Amino acid sequence: MRPLHRNVWTLLSVSLMIASGCDPAYRYMFFPPDRTEYTLVPNPDLLYLNNDTSYYLSRDSLSVTFDRKTFKIEVKYFSDYQLNAFEFPDDSRDGEFSANPFTYANWVDPQLGYTPNRFTVFKVSIFNYASSKLNFDPELSFLITDRGDVLPGYGREEKSSRNQSIEGYFRKRKGSSGVDDEVFERRMGIVRQTVLYLGRPVYQGDSREGIVVYDPIDESVEKVKLVMKSFITGYDENNEPGEFLDLQFYFNRVPLQRERFAPVVATADTVAQGFVSGDAGSVASTLRNATFELHQIRYRIEEEEGAFVQQDWNVKPNALTSLVSFLKDSLRVRPVVKVSPAESPELLNAKVGFLFAGSSKPIFADIEVQSLANLIKRGGFLFIDNSAFTASYQYYDFMVALLQNIGSKLDRQVRVITIPNDHAIYKIWRKLSGPPQGMDDIESMPDRRNYIQGLFWRDRLVAAVSSKGYSMMWNQQDPNQLDQYVLGANLVTYAVSTLRAQ
Repeated sequence: MRPLHRNVWTLLSVSLMIASGCDPAYRYMFFPPDRTEYTLVPNPDLLYLNNDTSYYLSRDSLSVTFDRKTFKIEVKYFSDYQLNAFEFPDDSRDGEFSANPFTYANWVDPQLGYTPNRFTVFKVSIFNYASSKLNFDPELSFLITDRGDVLPGYGREEKSSRNQSIEGYFRKRKGSSGVDDEVFERRMGIVRQTVLYLGRPVYQGDSREGIVVYDPIDESVEKVKLVMKSFITGYDENNEPGEFLDLQFYFNRVPLQRERFAPVVATADTVAQGFVSGDAGSVASTLRNATFELHQIRYRIEEEEGAFVQQDWNVKPNALTSLVSFLKDSLRVRPVVKVSPAESPELLNAKVGFLFAGSSKPIFADIEVQSLANLIKRGGFLFIDNSAFTASYQYYDFMVALLQNIGSKLDRQVRVITIPNDHAIYKIWRKLSGPPQGMDDIESMPDRRNYIQGLFWRDRLVAAVSSKGYSMMWNQQDPNQLDQYVLGANLVTYAVSTLRAQ
């Protein structure tokens, strides 16, 4: 009993020290302060006061887009939680020696009792569809807060920065030990890979995205404006910047809701093993409660304008939601449905991207094709199906050519061939004899096909083109059309359980 008594007295002594205010570090060790995490979200009220319809919010209301048709700029705030948990998780676990250069990672300031912000961080994505050349200098951008603070953007490296740089920031704080040198180099390696700087222009058909960094904003700030001064929209005959725009993006500081940034839960590798034997029960039990993202891909068409464009990529608006309801009921999974433009970086989070083609011919710029290839590289699957029968263009030939174009962005180990009827997508969860009856069969279309074409990369199916019109049948929500839903469930099961980032 004596050792126990000694421990009790030790705890009482420490408690008395804390109560007497002896050292805040000890106090926070036992009684961390209540603290609310904050993030920055777009301010729609101020956004629309611009009276410029080029600005609009993303569907999840987390980013602001400036869209001039020939080019587009997306701006999104990255909270410390996002940077630590999703962007740089492996570099945010070593306390003060963490390599994540944008936050203090999991280090807690003993004098404060919490982790302060190191920087204010935004992701900027630039897409050049039809402009000759674009460019952006982060050092000409700045934040303005409702307190009147003006926070200029950081340059990347000391030698190329006119004012403050991230490299200079860390050099001033670097120790002299070998560990300090190693941490510094790891941080700068991440900075060089991710931080935007004024470099070569963004040419037509190209895109660029990266991080822009500012000093941390004060705890009392409620509103922030990000100003991009002199965004370069054109060059003169001497190849010097000659056309500019000043852009403004408004944000509110609000409490962070972590559930809005829930990670995609990867299913265990043992899932794939269950498919070899074709045991549907084993598959369903292993997938149960898995969370993943399914994206419907928004694309542009030749006729291009307004609501008609949206209707064309979404001509059967209940198709994906109907399939998802079937997945939830049958597989007991928790898919998250999103809509992403073909070029959106958000598409990389999808396990399956669904492209439902309407009656008008789609347009895919090179950067959009690259984005679809990147989806595949990240372990996603692309499923293309027709939501309408059309004579305005050769849908099937066009989409097969799109598969071949996507394959050219991967490597030489690609084939576009008919998917065999004994492939896993026909039996991985529930067995089918091959492609089930499609709307083309019901409507007796003259060019109907009894097969689905697939893109195989490194001998693994990563994309498929159907001309069967399964999305039309999902949209009908007919309980008698079970095989069509089974195919959709097989596709999703295959993607979630067997495809991994390459």
